Amino acid sequence: MENIAIENIWKRDFKDADMLKVEEETRIETSNNTEKYIKKYIELKQSRNGNYISSDLMKLVFDNYAKDIEFRRKYNLAVSNSAACLANRAYKIAISKANVNHCIFVAGAYGSGKSFFIQSLYEKNKNELENCVVYEGSITSKAIDEKIDTAIENGVIPSIIVLNPTLELSMRNIKERASRIGRDVKKEDCVFVYSNIYGALKRLSEKYKDISYVIYNKESNTPIDLDVSTNVEDLNHGSYDEISKEYDDIIKKI
Repeated sequence: MENIAIENIWKRDFKDADMLKVEEETRIETSNNTEKYIKKYIELKQSRNGNYISSDLMKLVFDNYAKDIEFRRKYNLAVSNSAACLANRAYKIAISKANVNHCIFVAGAYGSGKSFFIQSLYEKNKNELENCVVYEGSITSKAIDEKIDTAIENGVIPSIIVLNPTLELSMRNIKERASRIGRDVKKEDCVFVYSNIYGALKRLSEKYKDISYVIYNKESNTPIDLDVSTNVEDLNHGSYDEISKEYDDIIKKI
């Protein structure tokens, strides 16, 4: 397997010397030992033999992140770009498997419960997902187009699932997760996704006319609360400034 070129692993501008050190060590390791980390990922039970692709799950292949909760709190961003590059490589490997005929892209706001939703999908639809790749990631970046195109080029049918919780539910889930496993989300990142995911799905549905999609609207984390829709307008939560103000109002009460 060809190693990932280190110059393709984007560097963040950390002011903390320890963060810079861990980031650089992780970039070098990823570039020098790409195959080793892909194999570690496939061995993770949650990866479903490498058919479930998630950059957040990929972070667990790095010992300096996975060893304990404090390391996860501190080094989440330091390993994120290396994990994203590895996840992209793992996706290309999975989508090219001869038996794969379907790829489900699962997207949604931070704290929408994507990872839990996907593991539940596997538990409830084990046989149906044997020939399927499930990709958890953002659709707000145009990088998603390349992944959809790769699926189509490999004769794989793509579809999209978007989890759409209320902003308050998302923020409560983010807060709970941060206290439990140390993975927090900045306000600007949370607001960016909420203000852009509507336009992203609208663009994709117009570009890929045959792609199927479904939106799961929810006000709580209970499965029976899900409202399933194909109405893209359900994702229209307002402008960045409007959502930013709503965020500030919610943060005062949670």
